[in-house]
Amino acid sequence: MPLENEITEKSNPKIKWWGEYHFELNHPQSWQFGSLLFRLTRGMQEWRMEYHRPTFQFDYEQQWHQIHDPEFGFPQPVKMERYMFRQTHDKIQIMPRLADRSVVIKPVDPIYIPAGQRGTLYISTPLWIAGFVDHLKEPFFDLPVILPKDTWFGPNHRMGEVCYATAVDGRTELKQLKPRAFRAVTPIEFHNTSNQQIRFDRMNVPVPALPLFYSESTGRLWTSQIRVVHESHDKPPRVKIETRTPPQAGDVIYLHPPRESANVLFNMFDSFF
Repeated sequence: MPLENEITEKSNPKIKWWGEYHFELNHPQSWQFGSLLFRLTRGMQEWRMEYHRPTFQFDYEQQWHQIHDPEFGFPQPVKMERYMFRQTHDKIQIMPRLADRSVVIKPVDPIYIPAGQRGTLYISTPLWIAGFVDHLKEPFFDLPVILPKDTWFGPNHRMGEVCYATAVDGRTELKQLKPRAFRAVTPIEFHNTSNQQIRFDRMNVPVPALPLFYSESTGRLWTSQIRVVHESHDKPPRVKIETRTPPQAGDVIYLHPPRESANVLFNMFDSFF
């Protein structure tokens, strides 16, 4: 059961599924995260993880609960992973984490930004479940709640990278973006300083370079803000990852540093018109 982060009605149980859990030896604990069934068991010298992922997962499956029936059986197929330790301890942090690759966002409708205008688009990307124990900087398991599809992002088949693809309906007003337990909000601020209107159809969001936060007041998980400045059509836009969350996030709790360094150039767009 949770220790420090007791799940109560006041702590927004539909969103806050993570925290510190206590495990007795050989007493498994199970959860349902969306459509993912997940179980952990602590042995003297190993942690055992089991999970069942259905063939088809849907993004609207954002509910979760802990399964208290010790005899509850997972449907097949069940995947199992075992992690060996010199000695296990009774506490584990089960935490959300951003995706381990960039995520390609394709808005339902193309976005236009007239010359000289600026605006903020709020998008969300899928989360992973990670397990942390004492004395380990990195999680010993790291599992997507909803497994995204792979996609290629780049100007051609030789130049580019493998990313994740996810359907998204970007919003210019935060209140129109529904809070979700297994997605984090990224605000992207666009500033078109050129003398022509621009349009983009999809963008590659560098989520491994973003930190992750939680805002109890808004009931949302957040990343820091991304700023995109488009100056002319003969050079790519300037992309900057801000060190802060937007004012709309309110007070936030820092959950995770970026998976990767942000000291690289990001190609967020393969087409700007």
